[in-house]
Amino acid sequence: MQEKRQRLIVPDLARGTALLGIAMANTVQSWVVNEWSLGPSSTVGGVRPDSAVDVMSAVFVAMFVRVRGLPMFCMLLGFGVGLIVASLQRKGYTPNESRRVLIRRYGLLAVFGLAHGFLLFDGDIMFLYGLVGVALALVFTLSTRVLRRISYWFFGGFAAFTTSGAIATYFGYFNPMPTSRPMTGDLVSFGDFFARNMRGEVAALGQLPMAFLGLVGVILIGYIWAREGVLASVSAHRRILITWVVIASAVIVFIGLPWGLSAADVLPSKLEPVFFMLNQAFGFLTGPGILATLALLTEKLNNRVPLWASAFVALGKRSMSGYIAQSVFFIILVTPAGFGLGAHASVTGKIAIGLLVFVLTLIVAAVLEAWGKPGPFEWVHRRLAYGPTKRIEPKPQAAQA
Repeated sequence: MQEKRQRLIVPDLARGTALLGIAMANTVQSWVVNEWSLGPSSTVGGVRPDSAVDVMSAVFVAMFVRVRGLPMFCMLLGFGVGLIVASLQRKGYTPNESRRVLIRRYGLLAVFGLAHGFLLFDGDIMFLYGLVGVALALVFTLSTRVLRRISYWFFGGFAAFTTSGAIATYFGYFNPMPTSRPMTGDLVSFGDFFARNMRGEVAALGQLPMAFLGLVGVILIGYIWAREGVLASVSAHRRILITWVVIASAVIVFIGLPWGLSAADVLPSKLEPVFFMLNQAFGFLTGPGILATLALLTEKLNNRVPLWASAFVALGKRSMSGYIAQSVFFIILVTPAGFGLGAHASVTGKIAIGLLVFVLTLIVAAVLEAWGKPGPFEWVHRRLAYGPTKRIEPKPQAAQA
């Protein structure tokens, strides 16, 4: 008979929260591309002159949106691998058997991501997540000390490379701000959108090595946290959690804030691309810090889901379906073949559209939770990964023990 283990609420709450950041970031960066997506202030979505609201929105995006939800999602991917490994060990699987289960699960995630990228959104992240999950399956038996050292090497390598880009930008040798982009308003029909999206996905696949370098460090930290029980015993790991909160706060204040102010022309606008590159370099450090913040804030809940968090937790349980649903809603809402929202929106309008899409996915998740139904893509994924029961079954010898 299988033991009934209490489900941690922090990972689900964090996944739901991360999807909010991802929705707003993708609106600013990818879904609503217009005249405000080029030139000064384009890194935050465009700031209208003399608009105080846009200035505040630009600072908000720079501090709390761009490269914030994504690294937390990465943390949770690694954490999820760690929980699965622990479940496999409890159920009697050998390391090689566990490796096969992990490769199957995350290989399928990569297939889902590739389909999502070509069919719906060329900014898909699931394909790369799946590849990193497969890579982690090959090394999950390494010691915590070795894995932590590897993660720091990836953090350092990515930060050093991208910081060199920031330095080159400051001295005028490199300009990370695009001078031309395909405009959303030019995609008159859904056929135009899908054709452009497929071309974009082909280009995106060429950027995978650099993206892989940026993701591995934070995913490994997530795996280590699961192995060490960091979120299961917050009080015992308070010191490391607070350390990561301080690191994330430093990135948000000392990189995000001046980036937003320079994008809004409060600080010299020539600094905008420099701080943008620095945020690319160090923004992934916010993932563990934001997750640590949620863990510390919810410690007293003892894994009980309060009413204010219930919809976020419901979405977190269905994060794959929620992520894919965002693409569907964006296609309907922002393309000219749909409602054409945001055709001339600057940063404030763009984050409002992202918030709208997030709320729609939140409602769908809450309804599914009330009906006791899983997310459709989670259901298919688990069915293909684990078989008819859609869960990891104990090995016969473990079941008899």
